[in-house]
Amino acid sequence: MEVNPISCRISEHLDRRRASKQWLADQVGITKQQLNGYITMRNMMGIVIARKIARVLGVVIDDLYVWK
Repeated sequence: MEVNPISCRISEHLDRRRASKQWLADQVGITKQQLNGYITMRNMMGIVIARKIARVLGVVIDDLYVWK
């Protein structure tokens, strides 16, 4: 069974927390440009970055995307 992400939900989680992209990037140790690449899905994050982002946002990795 193939499972693919169809959209990124990081922006939703940031809005819920009233946090900025720059804040999240700083917390995770990446640039805001890298984070924007993940949010727009131009780039796919690796498992380590995904786990860091999920932990900072207080969600599980599966909650970072809408899955098909």
